[in-house]
Amino acid sequence: MATRPDKAPVSAGNPCPFLRMMVAQKMVADAGAPIGELTASIVKVARTGDGSPQLPGAAIRAIALIANGLSPLQMARNASGGVRISELRNGPLDKKGVGSGILDASGEVVDAQLARLEEFASDKTNADGHTEKGLSLAELKRMMDANFERAKGRRRTLDRKLMDGEWPVLLQVLGKPGKKGRYLSLDDVRTLFVEQRLPARMTKRLKASA
Repeated sequence: MATRPDKAPVSAGNPCPFLRMMVAQKMVADAGAPIGELTASIVKVARTGDGSPQLPGAAIRAIALIANGLSPLQMARNASGGVRISELRNGPLDKKGVGSGILDASGEVVDAQLARLEEFASDKTNADGHTEKGLSLAELKRMMDANFERAKGRRRTLDRKLMDGEWPVLLQVLGKPGKKGRYLSLDDVRTLFVEQRLPARMTKRLKASA
């Protein structure tokens, strides 16, 4: 499952930066994919991260089952026909703006919100001794708490729980081992959101495994 240099267009109806990357890199179709196929693709991409992160396939399948709606009809449709990735916006897992705000409702990157991550980041030193801005798990939690707080009046309690299934998972998949623990590089976050691709080290491993 190697990436291709010519990116595919990504629907505004897909609010997930990781899935947007997978669509753009033609790892999965914008219209969607069978749950088993999508799960296998996500797990394979995750394993290209530093330390070969293992995402739980059962949890991914459960999320995929309800991604387009909680009604029995919607879940049956997902179970038989697959996840409609281009129709995730406004679904049960969409926080509707209660989050980082990096992607707007049309799927465009909001530069000011991307730059805001620096308010929570600090200098990290990776295994090679290189220093860069990044976010530890504690810093990610502080950022998520701040996002939830600023959304007062339009948030659900569920929204804060949904955040725990996003940024900490990105840390697990895209994170680098640092001198003081694993961290999420701001450069890698920008690559994911803006360029819709994996960090070069992960792309290289993905191509090697194809």
